[in-house]
Amino acid sequence: MRIAIIGGTGQMGRWFAAFLKRKGNTVIISGRDRRKASRVARSIGVEAAGSNIDAVGGADLVIISVLPPYLERVLREISPRLTEKQRVIDITSIKAVPVRLMHRYIKRSVVLGTHPMFGPSADTKGQNFILTPTNAKEKRFARELGRMLSDYGFSVRTTTPEKHDAMIGYILSLTHFIGFVTADTWKTLRMERYINASSTSFKFLLKFAKSVVDSDPGLYSYIQMDVPTSSKAESAFVKQARMWSGIVRKRDRSRFEARMNELSRYLERLEI
Repeated sequence: MRIAIIGGTGQMGRWFAAFLKRKGNTVIISGRDRRKASRVARSIGVEAAGSNIDAVGGADLVIISVLPPYLERVLREISPRLTEKQRVIDITSIKAVPVRLMHRYIKRSVVLGTHPMFGPSADTKGQNFILTPTNAKEKRFARELGRMLSDYGFSVRTTTPEKHDAMIGYILSLTHFIGFVTADTWKTLRMERYINASSTSFKFLLKFAKSVVDSDPGLYSYIQMDVPTSSKAESAFVKQARMWSGIVRKRDRSRFEARMNELSRYLERLEI
């Protein structure tokens, strides 16, 4: 299969280019900076296109890997070149708006909103990959793509764009928020003074916080500020943090232990 990746110089674009090449596909990438695209393509061993329009010519599958604010411009640019034989997916972290934009601009090709629920440093085996078809053609395409992704080792889930965006506020926004606050708290407390005496749990949390703050700030700000359920999840976290802080300040050991036991039972049910 010939696959074009628009935004192939970004973190996820690079990851997909390398991954799909290893799976035996012919991959061509494009990016805003042609020289950077050429450098990245050489380092991965794939082709580089001179423009987004050049990249999609002859591709069986087009993957759009750009930040949400740039998606409409890319769609407007490439849509006249796309044919009814081609398939187009986007891999942005939100789905309702991107899917509407793809429907607006792309009339001949079948499109599909998708979201790989992992970062470029993750082990792919068993990772969730969400597909959001909205009509019969997209559902057929989702079944085909789902089989390919399953063969690649992903766990494929299907939902609507709106349901996807609602859950992202709880799954991603809250997780990122905890990472930001943890890193900022450590900076405030100058935790580097104690790093040599750190525990296993501290190292685990440090690795998590670093993975969050080392990600794309533009993408993460979009998820935090433009996903409707994000503020609800963050407010719940702040409320519970205040509650736990109150328990500790009051030295209420019985309530502390009761809450820990209650949460242990709850998380046991959630174990994946």
